[in-house]
Amino acid sequence: MEGTSSPRRDHGGGGSSGAREKDRPRSFDEKTRAACWRKAAVLAGRHPERWRQDAAGNVVCRRFWSCHGCLCYEYDHIVPFSKGGESTVDNCQILQTRVNRSKSDKAWVAEAEMRGFSCDIKFADKELDIIEMAVYGDVIRRGKQCRCRTVAELLGQVKSKNNMAACELPGNNAS
Repeated sequence: MEGTSSPRRDHGGGGSSGAREKDRPRSFDEKTRAACWRKAAVLAGRHPERWRQDAAGNVVCRRFWSCHGCLCYEYDHIVPFSKGGESTVDNCQILQTRVNRSKSDKAWVAEAEMRGFSCDIKFADKELDIIEMAVYGDVIRRGKQCRCRTVAELLGQVKSKNNMAACELPGNNAS
């Protein structure tokens, strides 16, 4: 029976049979997403498994996949699925969610136009450190590796056996 398995979008592409559509996965599998992340530009001075730059030059955090904040991203079909694009590594890029939603099903968008869709907030290194500490529990980058203190440490009840220094948060020296 046609249409009883899972809903599919009809993009009016014409000529595409139902059997061919079923053979074309719309989403990227885990292996393809991992390869897509690895091919994205590394953010200088940041851990490459945690931070990257999307195709428009926006900073994104790996843990913020498929959400709507300024550091969030999605896996994008460079050639849109609706225009015949496949869910392969060669047709995959990471894009800040806002940029991806604005790009929509356009087959080609200039980098300058994508930057125009980007979130207006740009984060300083200290802000990225705080975000990384909140998300991962530590900061790992050349010249700055530190971890969160436990509540027991903060209360002076225990001294940590972890050799990594605890991070100093901005504003701790305020009186």
